[in-house]
Amino acid sequence: MLVDAHRLPLAWPIDKMIKALIRIVLLGINPLVLIGAFWFVDLGDTSLIYLPILGICTLILGGTLGIVAAKLLKLNRPQTGSMFVTGAFVNIGSFGTLFCFLFLGEASVAFAALFRLFEELIYYTVAFPIAKAYGSSDENVKKKSALKKIITDPFIMITFSAIVIGGTLNVSPLERPEFYGSLNQVLVPLSSFLLVIPVGFAMRFGSVKGYLKESFSASVIKFLLVPLTITSTAYFLGLGDMHNGMVLGVILILSAMPPAVSSLVPPQLFKLDVDLANSSWLVNTGLLIVILPILYMIVSLL
Repeated sequence: MLVDAHRLPLAWPIDKMIKALIRIVLLGINPLVLIGAFWFVDLGDTSLIYLPILGICTLILGGTLGIVAAKLLKLNRPQTGSMFVTGAFVNIGSFGTLFCFLFLGEASVAFAALFRLFEELIYYTVAFPIAKAYGSSDENVKKKSALKKIITDPFIMITFSAIVIGGTLNVSPLERPEFYGSLNQVLVPLSSFLLVIPVGFAMRFGSVKGYLKESFSASVIKFLLVPLTITSTAYFLGLGDMHNGMVLGVILILSAMPPAVSSLVPPQLFKLDVDLANSSWLVNTGLLIVILPILYMIVSLL
């Protein structure tokens, strides 16, 4: 029996598929991972309060150094704005958490979550307004207060809820089921893989050649200046021996990550240099091939 091709349903649009993948990961998989990690890890040390503070410092320091680099390179305002977001937005969600998991084990996922606890808050309240100041806002972008964005954002609120639930279970008499550890060994890599898929659809590979100087300047910031400063600070705060060096390893890995995929959003919204942001993301993400073995060797020595 022949099938009439004209009656077959149209393929699901790529953009809808990408949005569906992101929602599945952020609203479904990640909360399960966080609940399991916080249920399992030892949260009794009060020094862990330094983790979210160091996370905030990582974002602010990266953005500040991005502006300094732009001044030294004598870039214009839209380019300076893109250098700022390249420095300020860090891929500590998908890449950073995945590498912590692979290098340090499941318990490190909880420490990674604490490190990035205020990540979205800093993006909305600090990074976006500064990026906007260097460009011009798209008239079609709806104005909404940063606080309202955070409160009404299901991705943020569900993440916070997962942390609270996991922390509550941690101090409860309930034991975590044995299968949860094996489940997270599958869910963590799966979530990172699914979040990276959409990136390929937004890349402009041809723009890299024109922004090599800016991209490698960002590399010095992302892979040398920021991790050296943040990890040294953590060590002098007394976090060096915490959990047999695991906490310091998490801080090193997360502070040495390339620009986040979200660094490509402000240039689009505020008419910054999109090609510069795109090129920097590509170059620095590609450099992970060199950076990861170095990070692994250092973490192994902690």
